[in-house]
Amino acid sequence: MAVSIDKCLSVAASLLILTLIFDLISADVAPGSEDAPHRRFEYKYSFKGPHLAQSDGTIPFWVHTGNAIPSADQIRITPSLRSQKGSVWTKNIAMFENWEAEVTFRVSGRGRVGADGLAIWYTSGQGLDGPVFGASDSWNGLGIFFDSFDNDGKKNNPAVLIVGNNGKLVYDHPK
Repeated sequence: MAVSIDKCLSVAASLLILTLIFDLISADVAPGSEDAPHRRFEYKYSFKGPHLAQSDGTIPFWVHTGNAIPSADQIRITPSLRSQKGSVWTKNIAMFENWEAEVTFRVSGRGRVGADGLAIWYTSGQGLDGPVFGASDSWNGLGIFFDSFDNDGKKNNPAVLIVGNNGKLVYDHPK
């Protein structure tokens, strides 16, 4: 039975996000306590339609780079063309003791092979353009990589990788 890359990425992302959310929420509740954690929607750390992009193409509290295309209800990180990369980074520093992230994405396009993948970053500063899923190969924080292309020919993709870095290491993406 063949399973599409879109399905694998979708399931892996859902499981990963659910695991992260569960761990972060349960860490916020005192042992033996039945109190639910306090949740508050932070609009400066979110973007969603129907009025996402402003008339000048900007997104409030966010910066987009490269080939990213914001519209009224979504952000297309890259168009379906070869050698494209784009990114979206928040302008604000997250100063929360506990937090959760809910991410929804769709991988689509005309090609059969697809792209290298995408990443979700939690870093001490905005990423710079580079070779690691569109960002720098040295960062201080955490990267969650959804690697969809078999660069090394070992048939070990798609894969989800979680990589921490202290800003002093250079990530060597398998070729």
